[in-house]
Amino acid sequence: MISIRQVEVFLAVAECGSTTAAGEQIALSQSATSAALAELEQRLAVALFDRVGRRLVLNSNGRRFYPQARQLLEQARSLSGLFAAGGSRLQLGASTTIGNYLLPRLLASLPQEMAQAQVSIANTRVIAEQVARCDLELGLVEGSVQHPELSVSHWCEDEMLVVAAAGSRWAAIGADRRRLAQAPWIMREAGSGTRSVVEQQLLSQLDEVNIAFELGSSEAIHTALLAGLGISCLSRQVVARALDSGELVELSAAHRVRRPFYIVRHRQRRETPALARFVTACQAFASA
Repeated sequence: MISIRQVEVFLAVAECGSTTAAGEQIALSQSATSAALAELEQRLAVALFDRVGRRLVLNSNGRRFYPQARQLLEQARSLSGLFAAGGSRLQLGASTTIGNYLLPRLLASLPQEMAQAQVSIANTRVIAEQVARCDLELGLVEGSVQHPELSVSHWCEDEMLVVAAAGSRWAAIGADRRRLAQAPWIMREAGSGTRSVVEQQLLSQLDEVNIAFELGSSEAIHTALLAGLGISCLSRQVVARALDSGELVELSAAHRVRRPFYIVRHRQRRETPALARFVTACQAFASA
């Protein structure tokens, strides 16, 4: 029978790439970590890692075992904290627009016992990878995700607008495609769901787009827009207040972009009752 400690060692080695680094992470000596991993592989009767140079890399057996091991360790920790104050929390992830604008409103709409969550906010690619590794139970993302380990379902719709600072030289561009292409665009970084959608649905229609800046968050782009540095296409969720106040203007309603938001889960991970209730709440929030 395998032990929880062996599972913990396996996960640490998978994350760190060596028994030395894994041992430091979980407070074991290198020899004890190696012994625990060797005993786990012996009990499973398969090798879980391939050695590539000085690193240990998950092989096909290890990749199959990883989500089950992650779930087993989380269940063990949940049992340990079953009677502790506060109970366990959902491990959620959200891409930046959703995490900064929609998720707080969603959590605020839930009963207090359902609203307890630990939330990771990053771009779509990072959140998808964390769900695939079972570091997160669920991700709410704004970009297309294709991963063999993930189940992706539609959540709700968002609208994106091309905007500029009201007093800037770019405010009067309108719908002119040539002037839109020549204006300095302020874009999200590669891997962002926002960037992917803008490139596919809008910039692909323009010739030789001038991408002047790449920034790591919609909030940074918002600030750059207000400084008059260029134009961008952002979620209405991000720019609504600035549009209402007159600080930003929409350049052309003809270039609005609609995009779906998605719920991302691991295919092999069993859904807990708490997570099922949260998904139901997400769908109710989207239809409200």
